[in-house]
This record gives sequence, structure tokens and C-alpha cells, in this order.
Amino acid sequence: MINLVVALPAEARPLIAHYRLTDKTTRGGFRIYRNADMSLVISGPGKVAAAAATALLAGCNNATEQAAWLNIGIAGHATHATGQSLLAHRVSDQATGKSWYPPQLFDLATTTSSLLTVDTPESSYHHDLAYDMEASGYYAVATRFSSAELVQCFKVVSDNREHSTATITAESCAQLITRALDEIDALLGALSVLAQEHDSWHATPAG
Repeated sequence: MINLVVALPAEARPLIAHYRLTDKTTRGGFRIYRNADMSLVISGPGKVAAAAATALLAGCNNATEQAAWLNIGIAGHATHATGQSLLAHRVSDQATGKSWYPPQLFDLATTTSSLLTVDTPESSYHHDLAYDMEASGYYAVATRFSSAELVQCFKVVSDNREHSTATITAESCAQLITRALDEIDALLGALSVLAQEHDSWHATPAG
């Protein structure tokens, strides 16, 4: 099973269409979409909402250690151009100072970056890293239900020092995710293989 956590309906729309997620339900105020192999929950903005949605999805799916998790969304960055895809090799929480380091045991072309979760939209971009509002809440919870290497964060740059958050619209957000679908496919493929390997490593020996 692959579990996707996204904050905004505009981020979710291209994923729902691309992966044909047609089974829609609402649980605990969160919208969940499914097919046979994948579930997607729309959390709403903020790390608290992301944490709650992640926990809910894990409970709904009776999540095991072999489940793959991916947080997909937009992020700001000091220097990267809009449309740049990023895979987080460090997730930090600005308010608490805590950091997590998602192990990346696959070889992909996607650029990696540190990702800082903030409580309000970033406008100064003081540090040369990515900024979002959900990843730390998602990551802290998802790693309670799955191995750390199966929990990843994928972001697409939507704003920077030259293009502020004021330029972001629902349509532009959806377009950014749509253009990154090939990279998302590659990442989900790698995560699926890793989850299968993890399952075989931890399988109970026959006899």
C-alpha cells in the first residue's frame, strides 16, 4: 500500500486523476481517495492538520511497517526556480528545532534539499533551503507506522525571492504538481520496490 498525504485540494487533483483514485470517503473531516494500491488524504494546511490526517489514514488502512508514505506538495525556496522538484533529505521543524533525516536508499534524478516546516508562510527566505507548513507533522507521525526509509517528502517549488507566495493560485499549484508527475511516478516506483524488499526481509521463515 502507498499512502499519499497532501495539504491542498489543488495539489491532490492531478494525483487523483493520474492514479485513478475513485473511491472517495470522508473520515474525521478529512477527504480520502483510494484505489486498490494507493490511498490519498487531503489534510488542509499546517503541521497539526498533516499529523492528524496521517494518523487517520494509518488507522483507516491498518498500516503496517511495509507501507510506503509520501507527502507531496508545494514549497518555497530561497534560490531554486519555480517548478523545481525536490526530495527532502532533512525535515526540520522551525518551532521546536527538531530534525529528521529520511534515509534514501534509491538512486533517483530528483534534486534533494533540506526542508523547514514553518507555522506561517515564509516571505524572507533567509536560508538556502525549502519551506513548507506540513512536513514535520506528517513525518513525525508516519514514521510511527512505517520504517523511516519508506517515509519521504516530495515538494515542488512554487515561490522564491523573485516570485512571492502572492503569485500562487489553485491553478498554478495544480500545474506544478502535474508537471512533476513523471518524477513522482519514479519515486513511488522506487518506494514500492523498497517496501517489497522490506517485506521479504521481515517475513516469518517458513516451517
